[in-house]
Amino acid sequence: MQVIMSALKLLALLVLILPGLFVLHTKNYTPFVTHGVSGFASSLLPLFFAYAGFESLAQTAGETKDSTRRLPRILLKGITATSLIYVLTSIVSFGVLPGARLQSSSAPMAEVATIYLPLGAAMFVTFGAIMAIMTALNGTLMVPSRLTIMFVADRLAPRWIGFINPRTATPIRALTLTLGACVLLLVSGQLSLALNVAVFALVVLYFLHSFVFLFLPRWNPKLNAETTLNIPGWLQRGSAVFSLVSMGVLIVIQLIRDAETLRAKSLSERISEHSLTSIELVVVWAIVGAALYGLARLQAGQSLKMEETILGEGLSAEEDADANAD
Repeated sequence: MQVIMSALKLLALLVLILPGLFVLHTKNYTPFVTHGVSGFASSLLPLFFAYAGFESLAQTAGETKDSTRRLPRILLKGITATSLIYVLTSIVSFGVLPGARLQSSSAPMAEVATIYLPLGAAMFVTFGAIMAIMTALNGTLMVPSRLTIMFVADRLAPRWIGFINPRTATPIRALTLTLGACVLLLVSGQLSLALNVAVFALVVLYFLHSFVFLFLPRWNPKLNAETTLNIPGWLQRGSAVFSLVSMGVLIVIQLIRDAETLRAKSLSERISEHSLTSIELVVVWAIVGAALYGLARLQAGQSLKMEETILGEGLSAEEDADANAD
């Protein structure tokens, strides 16, 4: 289903992009940065969310043949192709319609398509947009359940979350919890808050990944030795440094915006306007995560004590048997 929907999405993008390249209005690109440097900086985090999620592919490494050779190549090709599609889509959409009109549109791509495509083709572009949403939602719903399995295996989350149904071989509980959280956010109208915390959390996560990667050879040489990527070391380290700096800049931008919001609005205003800051949201989720982590460590400690007790009883039984034999 995912492959079919992705194919339909890409076909719809081709229908939108190729004819659109011949009906561009260059005056729409002036001014190129409409709201100056501050406006451009404010757009970086929402733009980053469009590219985020590529690391989800790494979750399939355990089920991919020769993953250390294939997945890096797939990631490089996939991100490059995605970036090219995004740039071409932006060129066409802003070249066909002014930015102000696109901003006020509830379905900008469909509106762009109606300008130069016949009715049937424009409807297909709208269908492609639906396919794009569906393929993104599939990954959004599937990945968290896979992460819980890894967390449970590493004793970082309670065991019951990572339960896998023996009949269907699916993590039903984790999938159900993810679905419940999505429904709750949808019904309560708090999707924007979820987006804010997701973007900021991903930026922080990538920052930590890059930081740890740079210091892994010194902190854990044994684990670092397991890296078998066929990529030059200088390129790996250079990419990590570039990522570290980029994510650091995004974190600073978000913190500055949050500080301005905290000064300008009270807590009740931020709640009513769905404009809670990323700092507040991250603190709440950190408390939830810490509680789950504490529960998991408690369970792990109890399991370890039980194993030691069973082992001790087994040794005592062996000693008694040896004594009786003597």
